[in-house]
Amino acid sequence: MSVIHAPRKPELDLRVAAFPVVMILLLFFLLLRLWYIQVVLAPELQERAEASRSSSAKKLAPRGMMVDRNGVPVAGVRPEIVITAKPGVVRADQTILERVANLLGADYNKMRRKVDDSAFRPFVAATIYVGADIETGTRIAESGEDLKGIGVETQPMRAYPDSKSFTHVLGYVWTPSKEDVQRVEKLGLEVAGYVGKSGLERAYEADLMGKPGVEKIEIDARARPVRVAARDAAVAGNQLVLTLDARLQKYATQLFAQRKYIGGAVALDPKTGEVLCIVSSPTFDQNLFLGGIKDHEWNSLRDDPRNPLWNRALFSSYSPGSTFKIVTTIAAMQAGIFDQNRTYHCAGGIQLGRYFKKCLGFHGAISFRRAMSKSCNSYFYQLGRAVGEDALRKASIGVGLGQITGLEVGGESKGIVPTEEWVKKWRADSKWYGGDTLNFAIGQGDLSTTPIQMANVAALASNDGVNYRPHLVRKVMDSRGQEVLRSISPEVLHKIDAPPAFWQNVRGALVQVIEDGTAGSARIPGVRWGGKTGSTEHGKGRKTHAWFVGFAPADDPKIAICVLVEEAGHGGDVAAPVARDIVRRYLELSKTPAKASASASVAVAPLASPPRR
Repeated sequence: MSVIHAPRKPELDLRVAAFPVVMILLLFFLLLRLWYIQVVLAPELQERAEASRSSSAKKLAPRGMMVDRNGVPVAGVRPEIVITAKPGVVRADQTILERVANLLGADYNKMRRKVDDSAFRPFVAATIYVGADIETGTRIAESGEDLKGIGVETQPMRAYPDSKSFTHVLGYVWTPSKEDVQRVEKLGLEVAGYVGKSGLERAYEADLMGKPGVEKIEIDARARPVRVAARDAAVAGNQLVLTLDARLQKYATQLFAQRKYIGGAVALDPKTGEVLCIVSSPTFDQNLFLGGIKDHEWNSLRDDPRNPLWNRALFSSYSPGSTFKIVTTIAAMQAGIFDQNRTYHCAGGIQLGRYFKKCLGFHGAISFRRAMSKSCNSYFYQLGRAVGEDALRKASIGVGLGQITGLEVGGESKGIVPTEEWVKKWRADSKWYGGDTLNFAIGQGDLSTTPIQMANVAALASNDGVNYRPHLVRKVMDSRGQEVLRSISPEVLHKIDAPPAFWQNVRGALVQVIEDGTAGSARIPGVRWGGKTGSTEHGKGRKTHAWFVGFAPADDPKIAICVLVEEAGHGGDVAAPVARDIVRRYLELSKTPAKASASASVAVAPLASPPRR
C-alpha cells in the first residue's frame, strides 16, 4: 500500500529573513549619508575644493618713508625681484640651491648661509637673493617642481638716496634673525620679511614696518599659478619726519672725508634738543647691507683699522680736555666761590709736590675771561683745587656727563665721571690724589665724555643752564605724510640754577675764546659766536685728540656744536675750523630752506612681476 505524503512547507531561515532587512537599513544609512554630504556639508566641501585650487600669500608692506626736517627723502623704497627659499625644503636637497645659484650667477655659499640663518622658521620663505633680472626670475619661477621651496617675488625694498651720509643714524634692514623675531613679537607685531637691524630702522620698527597684504592665487593640479583671485593690499608703514637737515648732514660728512679725519660731530638746536646733524667718520655705504653684504665687503669693513662701523659720536668716549673748563666754572658757581674778577697766578704752570703741572703759556695774574680765552691751565688747576673733587663730580653729573642722553638709536657710551665709587672699584689702591683733582679740573685723567654729551654741555651753556634730550625724530605721520600721528616734544634733560649774570659771563668768555683766544680759526665774518677748544693727551708720543664745542649766534643761539677729531693735534688748529664751516653752512641754509621733494611718498613704483609659485 502506498503512502502519499503531503508536501512540507520550507522552514524560514532567520539569516535569510534578516538579509533584506539589513540591506534596507544599509541602503537607508547610505542615502542618509549622501543627503548629509550633499546638503549639510556642501558649503564646507565647496570651500575646501576652492582652497585646493588656490594658494594665499602674504605681501610685504613697504617700509615707512623717512624725510629730513624739510621733507627731503632720506629713506624710501624701490621694487626689486627677490628669490626666496623655504629652509625646511631646500636644506633637504642641496642640489636645489646649487641650481638656483648657477642660474643667478650668485655665490652658493652665501645663499646657503642665508638659508641656514633662517632655519629656525623652516617653512617660512626667507630672502636669499635681491635684484634678479626679469628673465632669470621668470626662468626660476617657471621651473615648478624642479626647484621645490624656491619662490620669486617682486618686493618693495629699502632704498637710501644718500647711502653714506646717514649710515650710522638710519641703520639698515634685512631678514629677521631669531632674536629679531622675539623682539618684534614683544612689540605685539607680526614679523615681516625684513626688519630694522640698527639705527632708526630698529628704534622705530613699530612705525616703519607697516601691515602686510594678502594675495589669493588660483593654481592648477601641478600647483602652478593660473590667476590672481583676490588681493588685499598691503599698508605702508608710517612716515618719520627727522630733525636732521640732509644738506648739513651731507656737508659735514664730506668735510671729514675730504680732510681724512677720524672722529665725529654733533650739532643740536639748543632750544629743543633737535639733532641737526650727527656724523661719524669714516663712514661706509649702507647699501652694502641691502640684499646681504658679501663676505669680502664685510671683512674689509671689519678689519679696517679706522673702524668705520663704529659710531664715534655716540659709542666712543674721550677725555674732553679744556672743553671741560666750562663744567669746572659751573662747579665753582655751585660751590659759591666763582668770581669773574678774581685772579690766579700763572708761571707756566703750578707746583704740586715734586711735580710741576704745566700750562700752555706764562700768563701772570689772570682772571676768568682771559683764562678761558687763553685756556690757562694754571687758572683752572687752582680753581679746581679750591672747588674740590666732590663739587667737580656733582657739576659733571648735573650737566649730563657719566650718563646717556637717551638718543633714540641707542648704544651710547656713558663715559666716565670718576666718582668715589668708581675710584674704589677701578683703582688698585682705591685712593684719590691731589693731582687727580687738578687733571679733573682741566678735563684730563680718568674723565671721559662722548661728542653728543659735550654738544649738550655747549647747548646748556648757551641756554641759561638748560639742555634738552637730544632726539632725531620730530613727528610720526601716516604713510602718505598727511596726518600727524604724534609729535615729539622737547624734554628738559638737565637744569643748572644760576643767576642770569653768571651765564652771561660764561657766554662772554666763550665769545672771547673765538675773538681773542685759542679758537681764532673759528671766526665767521659777520657772526659773533662762542666756543671752547680742547686738546686731549692719550698716550706718550701720540698726537692729541682735537676738540671744539660752541654755539651760534651768541645773542640768540640756534645751533650748539661739538667736533672731535682723533689724533689730529690742537683743537684750535683742527676741530675749530671744522666747527666753523659746519656752523657757517647751517646759518646759510637757515635762510634758504630746502623744498620738499615731490617724491616724498612711500608708494612703490610698478614693476613687471615674474610668474609666482
